[in-house]
Amino acid sequence: MKKLIAVSAVIFSMALSACSTPPPAPVVVAPPPPWAEPRIANLTAVAEAQGFEVQREGEQIKLIIPVDGTFHPKRTLLLPSGLGPLGKVAKALKDDMGSQFAVIGHSSSDGDRELNRRLSMERAQAVASILMLGGVSRHRMSLYTMGEDKPIADNSTKTGRHLNRRVEIRLTPYPARSIALSSAKP
Repeated sequence: MKKLIAVSAVIFSMALSACSTPPPAPVVVAPPPPWAEPRIANLTAVAEAQGFEVQREGEQIKLIIPVDGTFHPKRTLLLPSGLGPLGKVAKALKDDMGSQFAVIGHSSSDGDRELNRRLSMERAQAVASILMLGGVSRHRMSLYTMGEDKPIADNSTKTGRHLNRRVEIRLTPYPARSIALSSAKP
């Protein structure tokens, strides 16, 4: 009987000690980083090395490619000096299956409005062609022309016109995370 009491006491003390240990801490799973976080550093390094600018607006990344130095001054032909940098951008973007791309041509207000729209679209097409040659999926790419409608600087100055002549590559999540991203045009 003494053995039974001793064994019962040991079992009781073991059960009591098991109840007194604190429960395991809950596992906290961190939310994934915002879509743009893992993309911005790599793209910025590539773009700046090529003389391009990168801007982030929330979950949208905008790569700005100046026309001057990349394209023939009066035409839509890419200069040899523009091909290499755009090829490096394509290499950085080709494996990004989580992004969709809008390639948007812009112009200054110099000259005929319709000519400016055509020039800006042809420049956007030239950039898109280099991206596709570099392996970026055309199924995740859209083309737009803004012509002179969305200036970022004053068209009455030479510097302003220089800044307004550009092609932008806008990266957004693919598939779009919101109706606003999927239905809005640049």
